[in-house]
Amino acid sequence: MNQVEECNFEVKDKISKFFKYTKDVLIVLWKNDKPYIFYVFGDILISSVLPFMDMFLIKYSIDMLSKGSGIKSYLYIVVTIIIVGVLLRIFQAFLNYKRDVCGNMIGIRMYEKLYQKTMHLDYEMLLDKEVMERRELALKVIDGMHITHFTQSFKTVCSDIIILVGLLSLLVTMDFWVICAAFFIVIVNSFAASYRKKAERKMDDDFVSVNRKVDYFFDIGADFSYSKEIRVYHMIKPLLKIYRTLTDATKNLVQKLLRMSLNCRIISHILSMLLDIIMYASLGFKVLVSKKISIGDFSLYLNTIHTFNSSMMGIATAYIDINNHGQYIQKYLEYINMQTIAEQKKRELQLPNKYVFTFENVSYKYPHQTDYAIQNLNLTIGDHEKVAVVGENGAGKTTMILLLMGLIEPTEGRVLLNGIDISEYTTDDYLKIFSTVFQDYKLFAFQVKDNISALDESKNIEAKVTYVVDRVGLDSKVRTLKNGIFTYISPIFEEDGVNFSGGESQRLAIARALYKNAPVVILDEPTAALDPRIEYEIYTKFDEISRNKTTLYITHRLASTQFCDKVIVLKNGSLEAIGSHYELLKDSKYYYELYDMQAKFYKNKE
Repeated sequence: MNQVEECNFEVKDKISKFFKYTKDVLIVLWKNDKPYIFYVFGDILISSVLPFMDMFLIKYSIDMLSKGSGIKSYLYIVVTIIIVGVLLRIFQAFLNYKRDVCGNMIGIRMYEKLYQKTMHLDYEMLLDKEVMERRELALKVIDGMHITHFTQSFKTVCSDIIILVGLLSLLVTMDFWVICAAFFIVIVNSFAASYRKKAERKMDDDFVSVNRKVDYFFDIGADFSYSKEIRVYHMIKPLLKIYRTLTDATKNLVQKLLRMSLNCRIISHILSMLLDIIMYASLGFKVLVSKKISIGDFSLYLNTIHTFNSSMMGIATAYIDINNHGQYIQKYLEYINMQTIAEQKKRELQLPNKYVFTFENVSYKYPHQTDYAIQNLNLTIGDHEKVAVVGENGAGKTTMILLLMGLIEPTEGRVLLNGIDISEYTTDDYLKIFSTVFQDYKLFAFQVKDNISALDESKNIEAKVTYVVDRVGLDSKVRTLKNGIFTYISPIFEEDGVNFSGGESQRLAIARALYKNAPVVILDEPTAALDPRIEYEIYTKFDEISRNKTTLYITHRLASTQFCDKVIVLKNGSLEAIGSHYELLKDSKYYYELYDMQAKFYKNKE
């Protein structure tokens, strides 16, 4: 392919993208707010008419004044054109007001769709840095008002094309070389603007990375859990030093962008000056020397060239902007339309009478990782069994639970429920069978009852909430609260919100699992930060309330193993041993060493 063919291909590709982006955005607008499009097209029509009214108002005024026309006819024409122009501008302002109102709602709806998409992403996608960067770019489309800017550029293209069509009858009467000069200036300015937009888009990708790091510093600065560490270890100055390096990087990017913009503006101003010199010289010659045109015609042709130049520049710049904003909007659409594993599952889960889980040669690698977190795992968890999953940090315990719950898909092998691959079930249906207290469980800044019921919207839930509060031993705490179970667990929504201690928060998380009353209960190492006495009390309470259920305790401590029918021992992502607590003490050297080390630690501590 030679250079000419490459150039032609590139032009065709850009034009094709222009129409694709326009179609995609119009579909987005139509789906989110149909009246918005009608307001935009109304604005386009008025914007196309107004320049001609201004041009002819000046021409007729000058011609009538220079010819000495009567004052009545002069005022009639001038006042009529001015009043019509004002009425059109008022109507245009109204259309823009309605458009902006709709535009704000479109942004809100796009935010909502983005939020919904994020909430429905596969858990594995949330662990993928590339997916999260896609989300940041999609969010930037809304925050950067790219839809609004795209619409404005689309309006400019359409109205300027209509204006150019209207100018044709005037342009054909003008000197050809003046039109050529205007074309040349438009082309040069367009190339400069195109180069600047490409550079801006590339820099925006750099800004995403820097801004993510800056946002992190803002987050940890306002996070109470971080502020303790920062103050105790005198980290304020070092953190500010790192933060300043990030602000310097931001400043350098901004300065580079502004320098480029300045250079483009200088080029544009110089070329506009040349065009003005050419126009005034050419038209002045026709008025003063050749006497071919009147002063009114001078004004009309001068405005025609200026309007032609601004319309051509408007089309060229808007075309570039549409392709530029269109590429951003494609990021939003790509994220919104991203296919998830959950959306591909069709089979509904009818709640069975028993729950037998089987791992068949299961291996798993996290996104973009080379090492396996779990490898060649083969085991069975029987119905109503109480199972402990133990191992040191990094052994793969939490990963195994995520696989069991279908939150991540095996890289190799299968996880079965009663002999059926769990990947066949819809995620929502399958997760109904689990009540889980995660290692990094979260309490929401809502009321106690909302945290326990997981925002259950059923009527009369207070009695059930009160019952589980009593079951987990939080009744005495709740009685001390001014608003009882209606107390907020944070001052974010209510100033009198309260903070719970570690043990109390743990019990709230267990109450949530108990409220759901699912047939399979999982306690995933949430007591690791608690002292042994509270941990023992929680495990005892959890064992009591999870009777007649399939129960899993995931821990690197061994306090819970004596409650269990079976203990699964993981080491470096592989199954090391399996059996009862006492069988493993006798048969597994590794398990015995773990148990012995912890037993000695607690004895020495006493």
